Amino acid sequence: MSVEGKSVWGITGHRRIPHPDNLFQTILRQGEILLNSGKPICGLTPLAEGADRIFARALIQLGIPYSVPLPLEQKNYERDFPDTLGEFHTLLEKAQTVFILPRCPWLTESEVQPDTAGRNFQYLSVGVYIANQSDVLFSAWNGNPAQGMGGTAQITQLFQDFTVLKASVNETQYRYFQALGKRKTATKRKLIPLDVVQDK
Repeated sequence: MSVEGKSVWGITGHRRIPHPDNLFQTILRQGEILLNSGKPICGLTPLAEGADRIFARALIQLGIPYSVPLPLEQKNYERDFPDTLGEFHTLLEKAQTVFILPRCPWLTESEVQPDTAGRNFQYLSVGVYIANQSDVLFSAWNGNPAQGMGGTAQITQLFQDFTVLKASVNETQYRYFQALGKRKTATKRKLIPLDVVQDK
């Protein structure tokens, strides 16, 4: 994805959003404020259920094109949300570009199938790619500690300080993720927290 001269907006967020309409409106308000910069903008979302898709719909309403980095081959990825494939395909068709991130070099194809530990590395990959590419990261995080690799809490934290990833991976893996999607030119980066209150 070419982002030369553009401001990149990315998303990290939970799949379960108790009040999706509220989140949609919040993203719209924040987006409208940021649009005043006048710089061309492109969005990044992997279109998982929840925040990713709400973000895509907000970008569409704001007239901002978006690209979709997939953490896995599409058919494999779709196995994680079989009940919402219609929504996924609709938003995928509206994307400017769709591309599949490489499989982590220490994993085999069998290690990224459903219910395997290696699959989490691919979800970490897409989160890292978005964090490394983004000038603005929208984070729909409930504030709870990270519960797994590649989750919203972890991606939000490493957007602010990438070295926190060292606690979760070995040195070879860290160097791989550090380079994944890293921008060549340093830009001023901004985190947009989107409060997500979980149902009690």
